Amino acid sequence: MRAALRHFAQCFVGLVWRLAVYFAVLVAAVRIFSVAYGRVMHGLGVHFAQSPVLKPAEAVGLGQARLLLAAVLAWLITAHIGRDRLDPILPLRASAAAHLLQGVLWGLAGVAATLGAIACFGGYRVSGIALSGAPLVYYVPLWLAVAMLNGLAENLAVMGYPLFRLASDTGWVPASLLVAVLFAAAHLGNPGENPLGIASVFLIGVIFATTIWLTGNLWLSVGIHAGIVLAEDLVFSVPDSGAVYTGHLLISRLTGPAWLSGGDAGPEGSVLALPVFAVMFVLLWIVYRRRPARPT
Repeated sequence: MRAALRHFAQCFVGLVWRLAVYFAVLVAAVRIFSVAYGRVMHGLGVHFAQSPVLKPAEAVGLGQARLLLAAVLAWLITAHIGRDRLDPILPLRASAAAHLLQGVLWGLAGVAATLGAIACFGGYRVSGIALSGAPLVYYVPLWLAVAMLNGLAENLAVMGYPLFRLASDTGWVPASLLVAVLFAAAHLGNPGENPLGIASVFLIGVIFATTIWLTGNLWLSVGIHAGIVLAEDLVFSVPDSGAVYTGHLLISRLTGPAWLSGGDAGPEGSVLALPVFAVMFVLLWIVYRRRPARPT
């Protein structure tokens, strides 16, 4: 009994200090990179046009690039200090591209289904095309890059080392729930976000963690995240987690009560998003559960 308690205490302490080091390095690296970025941009005289309503897509992409670098740095430093032997998080194997593309399609489909349901009740309307010509040529590849950076950066930061480390000590179910809570908490500061939106973000976080368990790595989850970003910010042109960015493809609006349309939070803030993503969770489980490559 004492030996078991001692082993548990050692595992718990080891897990806590590793995660503390990881997030300390992550936060410090993000701040250092942000200060350096600000000074470089100021020195070059580069400023992206923005307004109180719209945020520049370019700045979002560069911000996600900083987070990605910080996440890689925190992962490598913590794994080295802790002498961790974890499963490959982003393995460069033949299935990576396939899972990435499949994930993008899943993400697009999830948002499309949610907005389709909202539109059936009159909560989503499109009145025209916002992009054409040179702006279209500029923003489409920009949003493809931003979406991929967003998926890589946020999923690696939360679903990378922290999830794999937690899962190795606690098992995948509690680890998935914990990182999903963390993923949702990271969105609490977004302006315009609402409780339904946070609940949807939590469910999406569970989906990400589950697909990582099913496939053994992050690629499918990164693709799903990228697909959601592309769908909301470019294709269907709606608010994304309480924020609105430049480069929308359509002139669209969410109307009606916030519980239906999502309001300022975007479609994830709609009550209809929860059943849609719950169905998506079940479908992903059915499709990928027989795949042999799983972390233990």
